[in-house]
Amino acid sequence: MQHGQGHYLKLDWEGEARRILIHDPPGAEGRELPLVLALHGTGGTGRLMALLSGLSRLADERGFRVAYPQALGEAGTEDPARGAAWNAGPGLGHPLHPEVDDVAFLGAVVDRVGRHAPVDARRLFVAGFSNGARMAYRMALAAPWVAAIAAVAGAPVWGEAPARPVPTLAFHGIDDRHIPYLGGVGPQGRRLPAQPAPEALARWAALMGCGSGPVREGLEPHHLDLWSGADCEVGLWTVAGMGHAWPGGRTYAPGADRPVADLSAAHLIWAFFEAHALGAP
Repeated sequence: MQHGQGHYLKLDWEGEARRILIHDPPGAEGRELPLVLALHGTGGTGRLMALLSGLSRLADERGFRVAYPQALGEAGTEDPARGAAWNAGPGLGHPLHPEVDDVAFLGAVVDRVGRHAPVDARRLFVAGFSNGARMAYRMALAAPWVAAIAAVAGAPVWGEAPARPVPTLAFHGIDDRHIPYLGGVGPQGRRLPAQPAPEALARWAALMGCGSGPVREGLEPHHLDLWSGADCEVGLWTVAGMGHAWPGGRTYAPGADRPVADLSAAHLIWAFFEAHALGAP
């Protein structure tokens, strides 16, 4: 099925007919390219993720593929009892589909895209928004093929340290009312407490083996805190004047928080991914 942002691939997975919106840059036919899995938030769709993130436009400029898979559940509602959501951890998925292994499903998505067109196995990345950001953290812990992740307006999920450090770039708006920057339970979103974003990313950096940091870099009025080590890099962009949104992108629903226009998450994410191929020195 053709679409303005790409076209859909079909994937039969555990008795469910699933679909993946795939975007190939111009001239990509037959070329082995990096692949970014871009994961929507609760109630979202692959098409919505393409529109809000701007990753497809950037893929046309920089020459990578983007896959926008679809979680189970109802699109168009942020109600955690019904909305389409990834099973990122306890209380962080779709309650009607708790048995679904989305780590394995996303691995199957990569295989399905690979049958559609060649992908570079050293450059498989995961970026997510909100619940999709939490799923990106889950993938870093559970999927050894992931070269690096980016998490926008999400919070880490926790588990055993992965076999190797996974480079991570996070973005969090100071005024986020779904997953508060300063921690706790927000007046919107899931009723699960979160750590303050700087503390959570410091803990994540320690789990990834980062031995130093953070070093702060500024791009007024926003700033980046960066933890690093011999095989580790974890960054947190603190985004001033923004709530639950994708910096430099579009709003995900009428009445949703507006993204800032002076910071492009898509461009920063791709620059980060380009620097972190699997097995690179």
